[in-house]
Amino acid sequence: MTATLSNADVSTYQSLSPFTDVDALNHAIRSHLYDHKHELSRGAVAVFKVIARHTIKTVGVAFLKHDTIAGQAGVSMSTVKRSIQALKERSMIDVHRTTRLRGNARGGYGHNVYVIHEPSDERAEMNHREKPQKPSVARPQPVKKAAEALSFEAGSLSDKKCNIRKDVNGSLDSTYVPAHVPNPFVIAAKPFYDVNGIYELWRLVIKAYKRAKMDVDLHDQDLAHTLAQALKGAIFMEKTGRLRGALAGYFYGACMRIFDQMIYEEFLELAAASEDVPGWLLAD
Repeated sequence: MTATLSNADVSTYQSLSPFTDVDALNHAIRSHLYDHKHELSRGAVAVFKVIARHTIKTVGVAFLKHDTIAGQAGVSMSTVKRSIQALKERSMIDVHRTTRLRGNARGGYGHNVYVIHEPSDERAEMNHREKPQKPSVARPQPVKKAAEALSFEAGSLSDKKCNIRKDVNGSLDSTYVPAHVPNPFVIAAKPFYDVNGIYELWRLVIKAYKRAKMDVDLHDQDLAHTLAQALKGAIFMEKTGRLRGALAGYFYGACMRIFDQMIYEEFLELAAASEDVPGWLLAD
């Protein structure tokens, strides 16, 4: 715990924050959860989210008592203390004590001041996303002719193995797409792409997901349908000659916009749940 502050010194609280706007704070919160959620207990994650919710009014800074955090996170006081220590060890937050300057308890400890840390080495990447490179995506492949099908007339066992290997590599259909690729996405892609093309397109979704530091289920049906619609839009642009550049880059950008919108909507929900949130934060 760092230097003790006055519990009435709001201007000093504000100067502790490394953030100047809500978007930057939002990216930091998402980044911390993405990087450390798997290392933390449920209680610690709940504690961090309570603190994060209260950092909206004074961007990046919250002033809370342990019992307030415990009540809102639904955990015990001992869990709050352990969780705060775990968050500090991972450089997710900093904690400052305050002293009371007024009232009968003047001179004693007041509430704590919690400051969300700026992620150490990914801040610039999150705020200044590089223009995505144009990943290579397999072009639509023609349907294999019957003459290229597996031949059982090979003269030797080695010939049979060779033919089997060639057929498997050359004519897999969409039913061979790995199970982790959502079905709505496969359905949208399969009229134009073979198994390799579909899988490469899904890898663009994963790349955008990781870049956005998201913590969502890519198999959620609503999200899967949204991504499928984005792919259909990209294919439409290409097939009608409206697309400048590669489809891969266009589709990747569409995925990034989808995830950015989800981040924005979730942060507004977080803000709406906070007490005394200023109206400008909820405005469109």
